[in-house]
Amino acid sequence: VLKMRKSIQLVVGIVAILGAFAVKDAEDYYKNIDASAVNDDLKGQLQVLINPHTVYSYDDVWTAFPSIDVYLPRYPCSQNLSYIPDIYSGYCWKPDVTAAGAQCGNYKKEGDCFNREHLWPKSWFGGFDEGQNAQTDLFELWPSDGYVNGLRGNLPFGNINKATMTYNSTNGCMIGTCDSASGYSGKCFEPAAILKGDLARSYFYLSTAYWKKWSCCDTDGVNKSDIKTWMENILRTWHANDPVDDLERSRNDVIYSQWQHNRNPFIDHPEWVDQIADF
Repeated sequence: VLKMRKSIQLVVGIVAILGAFAVKDAEDYYKNIDASAVNDDLKGQLQVLINPHTVYSYDDVWTAFPSIDVYLPRYPCSQNLSYIPDIYSGYCWKPDVTAAGAQCGNYKKEGDCFNREHLWPKSWFGGFDEGQNAQTDLFELWPSDGYVNGLRGNLPFGNINKATMTYNSTNGCMIGTCDSASGYSGKCFEPAAILKGDLARSYFYLSTAYWKKWSCCDTDGVNKSDIKTWMENILRTWHANDPVDDLERSRNDVIYSQWQHNRNPFIDHPEWVDQIADF
């Protein structure tokens, strides 16, 4: 317990140091953005800034996870600080393609292995090869329990009616019929409360970065890069109720400084979500 407490203190210290150095970088990054702009004007300015990024292979994503996902909630999740959490379960993973119970691999139950989750299902932009580089974007790909990822499939995010719940993962992700208040009557995937804002801001990033870049598809949750109103309303609520924290800022900083050299503007400037009426 003492060792774990010291590990947590170390992470908090690192986050604080990174934050101090990152503020200036973030200010410089947005220096040509008109912060008073709204709607498509602001969205267009941001797209020009954030869409160009260093593109990695799908295999490279495995290498990136250990450096960026130490800034997920629940880290450290093991006394071995090389292990990382995922977004769909309460398990802890060794980021090693050769280890049993690490990178998927086959799975039969939760906790068997972890894989690379496309938050915005890749079928929604026409498949892996149609992503216009979204398919390996580190703001789109997150470590996830393979079994829970498979259960989600391409279900849209939403708030479920708890009486219809068919699955509840070890970190609180749920599958069931969408709450009738959403205006959508199909099945939904509801992520853990601690990550709802993070995932919503990733959707706003993707809708902006790949605005008019995708020629496909009209689905239950999106039409090309446009988020359908029922789901956008839920994501906006998640964004408001689960605001940006230091871990999310640090993840953004590391993706920018060590990997893609672009940023998620809705982490740095969460107020810009309200300045864009339609994603």
